[in-house]
Amino acid sequence: MAKESYIIYVDTGGTFTDAVVVGQDGNFVTGKADTTPDDLQISFFGAISNAAEKMGKSVKDVVEKASQIGYGTTFGTNMVVSGNPGPKLGFITTKGVENRLFQWRLRTAGIPKGEAMHMISSGHPEPLLPRELVVGVTERIDYRGEVVVPLQEDQVKKAVEELVEAGVEGIGIGFLWSFLNDSHEKRAKEIVEEMVPDLLVAGSAEVTPVIKEYSRFTSLLIDLKIGKGLRNLLKRIELRLAELGCERPLLVMQAIGGTCQSKIVQPGTTLHSGPVGGMAGVKYFKELYGLKNAMGSDVGGTSFDVTVVPETDVRFLRAPIVGRYEIGTPMCEIITIGSGGGTIAWIEKISNTLRLGPHSAGSTPGPVCYDAGGTEPTVTDADVVLGRIDPNFFFGGKRKLNKDKAIAAIKEKIAEPLGLDVYDAAEGICKIVDSAMGSLLKQAIAAKGIDPSQYTLMVFGGGGPPHGAGYSAGLGFEKIIIPACASVFSAFGASTSDVTHRYETSPLIAVSNLPFSPITLKFELENVSLANLSSEAVSKFNTMFETLEERAYSETGMEGYSRSEVMLKHEFLGRYGGQLWEIPVSSPVSRIMSDHDLRALIDSFETEYVKTYTKGAMVPGGGVEITSIAVTATVSASKPVMIKRPYVGADASQALKGTRQTYYEGSWQPTNIYAMDRLQVGNIIDELAIIEAEDTTVIIPRDRRVTVDEYLNLVMEER
Repeated sequence: MAKESYIIYVDTGGTFTDAVVVGQDGNFVTGKADTTPDDLQISFFGAISNAAEKMGKSVKDVVEKASQIGYGTTFGTNMVVSGNPGPKLGFITTKGVENRLFQWRLRTAGIPKGEAMHMISSGHPEPLLPRELVVGVTERIDYRGEVVVPLQEDQVKKAVEELVEAGVEGIGIGFLWSFLNDSHEKRAKEIVEEMVPDLLVAGSAEVTPVIKEYSRFTSLLIDLKIGKGLRNLLKRIELRLAELGCERPLLVMQAIGGTCQSKIVQPGTTLHSGPVGGMAGVKYFKELYGLKNAMGSDVGGTSFDVTVVPETDVRFLRAPIVGRYEIGTPMCEIITIGSGGGTIAWIEKISNTLRLGPHSAGSTPGPVCYDAGGTEPTVTDADVVLGRIDPNFFFGGKRKLNKDKAIAAIKEKIAEPLGLDVYDAAEGICKIVDSAMGSLLKQAIAAKGIDPSQYTLMVFGGGGPPHGAGYSAGLGFEKIIIPACASVFSAFGASTSDVTHRYETSPLIAVSNLPFSPITLKFELENVSLANLSSEAVSKFNTMFETLEERAYSETGMEGYSRSEVMLKHEFLGRYGGQLWEIPVSSPVSRIMSDHDLRALIDSFETEYVKTYTKGAMVPGGGVEITSIAVTATVSASKPVMIKRPYVGADASQALKGTRQTYYEGSWQPTNIYAMDRLQVGNIIDELAIIEAEDTTVIIPRDRRVTVDEYLNLVMEER
């Protein structure tokens, strides 16, 4: 008999921490715990404990049999967004650009659109460190990566002395054009380590070796800011796991869409990594169901995240925003607004209108109905007041909700100021939040040029199933899938992820004077040869790809993987000469060795450009510029196996729990309540109904029909 083993993944959200424990037979158990911001280790093990309890086992019984255990954490994101100062940092940079960190490229980055319309009053982002802790030293490397002015080491030593005397706990080093030649940054780092061996120190080229110094410097400082605390958290979790008998390394979810071992994870890659678990789950379901295209919609306690997984690969954000800072660390593209179960409803005084968010009640104090000190009405409070959430069955009845307090809060803060009945006010809250989330879906559809009839929408997160029918109304999706593990789907998705590393750098290569047809605007590839590219550019392209590949093999080797287990994918960012914005292109070659290789590169760029912008936008007169290249290294990891179950029948009466009154479209109406865990394959519910699980609730309006599929997931379609 095979040894019993589990895949365990934990995902920390703003309100709850979720766990999923998947057995060898494909069956899974979910767990939840309140997120404990002051010590995330508590909620990490609390969620696993909740899942283990459902299995009739102890945490040790489950953890010691883990074949894989991973973690998606909001630690770094919370530090940046909340303004937590972290360790006191100093910064050494090229003399003359000491103010670069304080010259923001996007003053309105990270603030709601309503505030961004009034830039004068929106204020600047809080600097990551005070100006007096930035010191310039004499050195200069040019745009070709050549040393123009040698590094003045005596100035570096003096800068270190000044910063240490000022009490810094870490020093970042960021010089101009260091991504082309990091010799000065490396030497400055050596000097810091020689003078103060225990001080945190890093160079911008080792963290984010790409063009654009503001985002590169910001990425470096944020990496240092969150690094010490994150590594301490991961180390404490690993020690506790070892005490419980776990022999596997802790894997950490990254914003690039995969995991890596905690011992080598770069702190900055964990920023916004939680929602990426949901994207990984969407990709897994897309393959499971044989879908061409899919979108994910994740409603948590504090945010609503939309992901697009088209037939081609997922795109990376070129200028990610964390808090109010633009960074250079690559991230999967996820669109987010502040709408979730904990989103606070309030009255805008000037117009006397109902508004929602972006502020959230979080896990502490939480919605008013939690009876934990919250006073501001939230979306969850409205769901309870309307009868959509049973106050006696929250968390399967383990937590009783105070409906009376929720009614009182909505009445005082919303209904009476607007002259509304409390139940109409509560329904208004739900309709507004559904509308806001629906608008974000429309925005994603419009921005990507998506035909929703060709897409399946995945609805997940604890707040997704109650509102999925509302925010998807009228958008015309082919169908909607609500996973059986909807409330912990990000944790489940993380468990389907491969070990992944991504490496980037910026060669800045221009392929000029390319022949093209003035009629079709297409390059005449048959007339393109290596003569169009300098030998220096060819060498730079080849050497940089080789360097990234060796780094990939080195780091995956540190994790215990052989080269034969590592799959490499090559990409580049390209644009027509003179343009400001690049597009990502899958590179057909990793070395330019012949005319054919160069033609293949140019053809791949041209094809992707036409696909993105159409033929009418082609401007071949400037040639092609390759600004950045990237290598993604992937090692296949063991994944959960979803088991198909046999068809039982359309009749769902065996799952009927009873009937209760719910407020729907302005009146109280009798609503059948079904138990999620009693539904069987083939069951159909085509009435106003509610499906209750321990950790979420599915609302089925009159115009929708739900069918239970062979994986016990719910498929929602218009009637």
